[in-house]
Amino acid sequence: MKILLAAPQDKTALGIISSYCKKALEALGNEVSIFDFRQRLYSKWKFVSYLKSTVRPFFTSLPSPYDLPVIKPAIDRKINQMLLNYAYEYKPDVLLVLCGENILPKTIVEIKKKLEAIVVNWFHDTLLSPFRQKMIHSIFPFYDHIFIVDSKDVLKYVNIESKNIHTLSLACDPDVHRRNDLSQEDLNEYGSDIVFVGTLTPEREKILETLTDFDLNIWGRWQRQSPQLKRCYKRQDVYLKEAVKIYNASKIVIDIHSLYGKVKDIFNVTPRLFEVPASGGFLLTNHISQVHDFYKVGEEIVTYKDINELKYLIRYFLERPKERKSIAEKAYQRAHREHTYIQRLKTLLDKIKN
Repeated sequence: MKILLAAPQDKTALGIISSYCKKALEALGNEVSIFDFRQRLYSKWKFVSYLKSTVRPFFTSLPSPYDLPVIKPAIDRKINQMLLNYAYEYKPDVLLVLCGENILPKTIVEIKKKLEAIVVNWFHDTLLSPFRQKMIHSIFPFYDHIFIVDSKDVLKYVNIESKNIHTLSLACDPDVHRRNDLSQEDLNEYGSDIVFVGTLTPEREKILETLTDFDLNIWGRWQRQSPQLKRCYKRQDVYLKEAVKIYNASKIVIDIHSLYGKVKDIFNVTPRLFEVPASGGFLLTNHISQVHDFYKVGEEIVTYKDINELKYLIRYFLERPKERKSIAEKAYQRAHREHTYIQRLKTLLDKIKN
């Protein structure tokens, strides 16, 4: 099967996911080509590149030129025409879009009509994400199939005009997410009793501020540094094998959903639920009913309902390394056995074939 994968090719979370998807699709025997719908066309101009390298470091809060109302529509039209031209030349059986926030409905319709391709969207974010609502309602109805990371219970709160909606969570890549034999130097650099890896939102920051009695490290992205967490910050922008080293070197990895504390019900799990156990790490994640779909809670994964329980569980498992390692081992086996991108993409292709 010829598959055109419309997805970023960069170091963003979605860009990394797209690389996992391409590799998995090819491992399943498909021919795959990628079109990057987040291309930054203006970045190729020498003057703009110079401004980015000299001005942007001092004004990090400035919006991207792509977000300016004068520029964005013109760039989006150009990107969509490039996608159409690429599709006409490649002639895919399936167009698989990951998110695709700037792919226009008329582009989807034209590819379906002129190429008779099946057009699919695998949406990597929760449907409850506030800044995704406009896209969800304006673009989703034009796809043949929509794969969401939420359970279908989310549809009680978000109405989508689409006949074929499926739940398909993210996963791990065993070639990347695996145990490492770390040197003492790596253990010293990446190790700690507890660690958080990800984007530091205000809600996550409040939770982590209650954990300063522990040996806590924070890796990822943040806009500002909290005075209470000053000693905990390590480095921003850690990806792939470096993140896996952190999971291997740390005793406990903390997972905090981006909506935790914001909404009453959460319907999707984060990629860390698969990536951390697959790397051999021990994960403490906030309680979401969907976790039960993937692991035996209490045996293969441990969840917390509030900050008090989180602090109790941290102390409990720091004092019980054998129990901690036993749970991590069971989760490791389950993740590599059932929660890989090859298995997810096989499920996706089976559903659209049927």
